[in-house]
Amino acid sequence: MRLDEVENGIISGYSIASGNPADQQQWMVALENHRQIFGRVPRLACADRGFWSSHNEQGALALGIKQVVLPATGRLSVRRAKHQKQPWFRRAQGWRAGIEPRISTLKHQFGMRRARYKGDAGFQRYVGWCIIA
Repeated sequence: MRLDEVENGIISGYSIASGNPADQQQWMVALENHRQIFGRVPRLACADRGFWSSHNEQGALALGIKQVVLPATGRLSVRRAKHQKQPWFRRAQGWRAGIEPRISTLKHQFGMRRARYKGDAGFQRYVGWCIIA
């Protein structure tokens, strides 16, 4: 499951993928979803390390996103480490870390730990209602 969030903790979209696709495959889809909803791409887009790939970073920049915050995995080159230590990059990582408590809230306070509906359609309905609540 992927949650898309905008300022002030508002969930602007979500996706329940069949199977277990890698996060990297969902990055460009999330950006396109944002563009469809708001009519433009965001000024800043960030995600956790699971979404990082040079293809995803270049794709976001090609869409016109000014600041792309995708922390690289593994050992960083000097150039990449310098890029990731910039103040705007670190601030955005801190903002992204704030998403985790909202996911925890969905799980613990809104009962998203265990779906009560059965089947794929039921699970999708269940997640949608948890997010709306």
